Order: sequence, then structure tokens, then C-alpha cells
Amino acid sequence: MNPAFETTQWTLILEAAKQETRDGMLALETLCRRYLPPLLAYARNFGLREHDAEDVTQAFFQHLVQKNLAARAVPEHGRFRNFLLVSLRNFIHVTHRNATTWRRGGEAGTHLNLDEEVEAMQPATTPDDSATLAFDRQWAHTLIEIAMEELSKEQAERGTLERFAVMKPLLLDPDHRETVFAELQKRFGMADGAARTCLSRLRTRFRELVRQEVERVVQNPTEVDAEMAYLLRVLS
Repeated sequence: MNPAFETTQWTLILEAAKQETRDGMLALETLCRRYLPPLLAYARNFGLREHDAEDVTQAFFQHLVQKNLAARAVPEHGRFRNFLLVSLRNFIHVTHRNATTWRRGGEAGTHLNLDEEVEAMQPATTPDDSATLAFDRQWAHTLIEIAMEELSKEQAERGTLERFAVMKPLLLDPDHRETVFAELQKRFGMADGAARTCLSRLRTRFRELVRQEVERVVQNPTEVDAEMAYLLRVLS
């Protein structure tokens, strides 16, 4: 089995539910890093004010982990991010409904009933709006950032971090190559040929790391190529 599939979001969620353990806290930290930014982007574009978006995103994520709601996210219901989107949308609606009930003098004991909302979720249902696009775009950016940080760590271990810092912009934007190559020549004495070879290797490794992150968020290896294509599409 590919090592990347040994630590998917599924295993992380199960581990994060054990918040009293060190491994559980590390798993929760990893999940927050990967999913909180896109969830927050969705809440913002859903129409919530910044403060409200932050509050509801934090509350939803805590509810997701504490109740182990991801156990309901079976493959037949579509991709995990679709499950998150539908669940967050339901959470926002239920939160708003309960808040409105409280303001109107309803029962003070009214509780969020997200479990029933998710239970009623239709298979493969995905919100289709600008908020969804914001989620997917931020999700793609987050995976790229994680891959870039891992590549930076590798370069630091090799003692080439300063050179990598100069070349890094070319991994995401091929423009200004001449300017970057001139800087490499000036600071590190790299000829154009050596710079091209180095850049090619960095791009190859960067793609591998991005793919590795994508592998962690799909149900099986057969979905990786489609997910990679979608990642590029939402970023274009």
C-alpha cells in the first residue's frame, strides 16, 4: 500500500476523537490545518460577518470531531469535502434557526440537532454556489501550501534553502524566469543550464508532494488523478 494512504483524513479523524491523547491532539492539529481554512472561506462567502464566520467554523469543527460525524461519510455519499460542505451548511442553518428561536423568546434549552440534519443528507449532495467555489479554491491552496512547506523542509535539510527561496516563485508562476535565473547566477554562480535542471527537479518533486497530499484526502488511489485535475481547474 502507498504510505500516503496509511494516514488519510479518515484515520486522522478517528484519532482526533481521542483528544485526551498526544496522538489525538496531533491528529486534531493536522485536521485543523487542512480543513479549517477552506471551511472558514465557505462560511465567509455564505454571507456571514467575519467574526460570525470564525465562530461558527470553530464550533462546527469541534462538533465534527467530538461527535465523530465523519463516520457517516461513507464513499457512497461522495467525496469527503462534499460531506464537509453539506454538514457545514446544515450547521449554519441550524445555528441560525436556534439563535432566531432564542431571540424570539423560544425555549432556552433548544440545542443544535446537527446529527439529524446529517442523517437526512442526500447522497452526493453538494452546495452549488460561490461559497462552495471559495471552499474548493482555499482547499486547493491549503494543499499546495502544505506541499510547499514540505519541499522547503527538504531543501533546508540539503542546505539549499536560500537557493530554493529564489526559485520558489517559479514553481507556481513561470513568469520572470530570466530575472530569477540572473539572481541565481549572481548569488550562487549557477549557469542557465544548471538552473533549468534544478528547476525541473524542484517542479517534479513539488508535484509529487502535492499528489501525496491529494492522496490523503481521497477514498482510494483511483481518484487521485481526477482530484488533481479538479485542483488545477479551481485554481485556474
